[in-house]
Amino acid sequence: MILITLLMVEQRRNALKRFISVTIASLLLSACAYDSFHYPDKNSNSRTNASSRPQVTPMPATGIHKVQSGDTLFAIAFQYGLDYRKVAALNKIDSPYVIYPNQKIRLIGKRKALTKTTPPQKTVKPSKTTKQTASSSTKASSNVKNVKKVNSAKKLPSNNKKITKKVEKWLWPVDGKVIRGFSSSGVSSKGIDIKGTKGHHVKAVADGIVVYAGSGLIGYGKLVIIKHNEIYLSAYAYNERILVKEQQSVRAGDSLAIIGGKGSEKPLLHFEVRKDGQPVNPLNVLPKR
Repeated sequence: MILITLLMVEQRRNALKRFISVTIASLLLSACAYDSFHYPDKNSNSRTNASSRPQVTPMPATGIHKVQSGDTLFAIAFQYGLDYRKVAALNKIDSPYVIYPNQKIRLIGKRKALTKTTPPQKTVKPSKTTKQTASSSTKASSNVKNVKKVNSAKKLPSNNKKITKKVEKWLWPVDGKVIRGFSSSGVSSKGIDIKGTKGHHVKAVADGIVVYAGSGLIGYGKLVIIKHNEIYLSAYAYNERILVKEQQSVRAGDSLAIIGGKGSEKPLLHFEVRKDGQPVNPLNVLPKR
């Protein structure tokens, strides 16, 4: 009887060991399967995604941006969520807002007035020859006053007219569902993500001028920025291919690029609208659907 009891206890102990072994093996296999199907590649880890999403860049501690090749004043202001007009005024840059690589653009604060120091000049007594030359030049200048100007240059009209026309009608940049909405918290995304169709063209939402077309802004991929007037800008990010050039005039509905995307989110368009330099919810200006 005692022997039978001991045998039963031993069988239960062996059964428990087998159960534990099977459970551990199952957990290990599950972990391997997760690693196989959810491996973090260079484009999908959380740190990379957080740093490469479209977002307003925090202001540098110095308050100064050093111009890189390909930068435009509009793109710099867009990057920091600023009004390009204020940035231009702060740095005394007139239209058409030409900037140069390595130029320092002040983003905040008042621009300090530059004072030029000139070395003291020695006084030299004029000679007789100098006096004669001076008197003859005086006579010549008096004669010039009496001559009618015939070769005076005429002022040519500027090609850089301000776009003051109100945006009367907005269009959707692509047909598709909004899969990520606008966020106004922190430096997070300041636009919307629209799921599109592969190969389709990204369209201008209103008339305007292309003020940026490139890939110099981190987190936006191939980006196009349109200036619609002195108030509104629109931005189209993650394009596969850009079809327009900077300073090109576009009409509402014109093709700007071929829709692209990022990572596994393809085809997709990231779209933003800025009003006086500040991000606004595009759904508040786009027509209701």
